[in-house]
Amino acid sequence: MAKRKRTVKLKNWQALLLVAVLLLSALISWNETLEKPIFPTWDTLYERAELTGEDTPLPDSTLQIQVIDVGNADSILLRSGDKAMLIDAGEGGDGDTVLQHLEDAGVKELELVIATHADSDHIGGMKTVISGIPVRQYIMAFMPEGHTPTTRTYLKLLQTLYEKNIPVTEATVGQEFTLGDATVTILGPAGSFEDNNNHSVVCRVSFGRRRFLFTGDAETEAERALLKSGVDLSADVLKLGHHGSSTSSTDAFLDAVNPTYALITCGEGNSYGHPHRETLTRLRERGVETYRADLNGDITLTCDGDAIEITTERGGDS
Repeated sequence: MAKRKRTVKLKNWQALLLVAVLLLSALISWNETLEKPIFPTWDTLYERAELTGEDTPLPDSTLQIQVIDVGNADSILLRSGDKAMLIDAGEGGDGDTVLQHLEDAGVKELELVIATHADSDHIGGMKTVISGIPVRQYIMAFMPEGHTPTTRTYLKLLQTLYEKNIPVTEATVGQEFTLGDATVTILGPAGSFEDNNNHSVVCRVSFGRRRFLFTGDAETEAERALLKSGVDLSADVLKLGHHGSSTSSTDAFLDAVNPTYALITCGEGNSYGHPHRETLTRLRERGVETYRADLNGDITLTCDGDAIEITTERGGDS
């Protein structure tokens, strides 16, 4: 008996779904050749699935991140297991405050210190900090020739690094450092900039299934370079660039990061008006839960590799 040929007919909705899937696949593949991505690439999708998938093993320790309230300046302490890292150290008068936070947290040594850039509201207190606690590795971005800062604050810091014999590493895109069970990856500066802010060190901290992105004072030009580089910027938590200024956190950058939480380092009643209304509007439109040092004081995040718990020194409407 001859076999009857079977024809499978798709319903209208099934045909439309198939067309949509094929079209999206074609757009993603085509996007691989574009300088500025419109859709995620296959590599990005696979990387995100690997980092955030349910099969990702959870670490044994926790990651704790403390945004230290040093006014309209930056200082952020990260701890994983018995290892600690400091990003920036506030203004000149904030060094003792930062050291006190380290002591209160039981930190005896800093595995890593990242100075995002040479402005005084980021490195002003650094001389005091590195004089008061051992540092195993100091990471900074070297400015292009002819644009090296010549401020007294910067030069005294360099002298202290030399006197303390602290190893200094130039921040280079793609570098990875270990902090306990966390991985610190340098993403920027993704170009050469003559402006301190745009030449900020940008780093991503990966811990279990979660990612945390720290951008220093990176502004629009630096964000554009990061986007053009094609690096996967997605993160659960974003420390906004330049204290929430409207010159940072552009629509395209926020869309690429797609954060659940935003952290803003700004001082109460600061003369710059940080954070700017435009930035807060962009965050609100995306449903990003926002925490601000001027309203919340010290901000502490605790992550077990999956869940993120956030506590603040005081309440405040963001």
